[in-house]
Amino acid sequence: MSRGPALLLAAGRATRLQGLREHYAKACVPVGDTTPLAHLLPRVLAGGWAPVWLNLHHHGEQVRDAALALAAACGAADRLRFLEEPELLGTGGTLRAVTEAGGALPTLVANVKVLTDFDLGLLAGAAPGTVVLHAGSPLATFGGFRYDPEARLVLGLQPRDVPIPEGEAAAPYTGFCRPHPAWLDHLRQSDAALPCLVRQGLLPALADGIPAPVLLHDGLWHEVSTPDRLEAAARAQRKLATKSVPFSTGSP
Repeated sequence: MSRGPALLLAAGRATRLQGLREHYAKACVPVGDTTPLAHLLPRVLAGGWAPVWLNLHHHGEQVRDAALALAAACGAADRLRFLEEPELLGTGGTLRAVTEAGGALPTLVANVKVLTDFDLGLLAGAAPGTVVLHAGSPLATFGGFRYDPEARLVLGLQPRDVPIPEGEAAAPYTGFCRPHPAWLDHLRQSDAALPCLVRQGLLPALADGIPAPVLLHDGLWHEVSTPDRLEAAARAQRKLATKSVPFSTGSP
């Protein structure tokens, strides 16, 4: 049974990858023996999401060709959909466009710039509005979200090097979430040039009282936006290559 549509965000400009961006999309940059796309897409397909959308911009043909080859190897090329973005739409604009094109809000959004052993099945069984945070990554590097003892987001992002209010905790956003329909309502009303899924979708809905449950991941999570982070991700990939990434059944 299909778990509904998924959206894999793969259209970033990759500007912080410096010279590597001349040759690679961020989703296709080599990370050890794999790429972020090769690491994530087969897991999404195996998890039962359909269709699986990818947005394309920088080195878009490279992403398209790699995704088609990966999906064909899984016998699932017919489940892919592509959204061409000659001009970037912003993460919120992409969510809005994919929902309108496909007729259904994705039940999984994942930014294709990370290597992680996070169990995607936990999101499959999660409530709409759920976001995944990484408890092991430094706020000083990534910033993050505040959450309360009941593992629910608290309104407002947590800036770097700012004390966390008493009784709360904070952790960086992994780029994985299950959107809530209320996010889409706010995105449709936004007049931002590049609407952000978080700033123009999640946070206004949270201010309206729409809950945003938190899943905390304390395993491997590395993103590849800079050469230094890419090296750290390559070291993590060697660990991932020796283990099986879990997938719980969740609730289809």
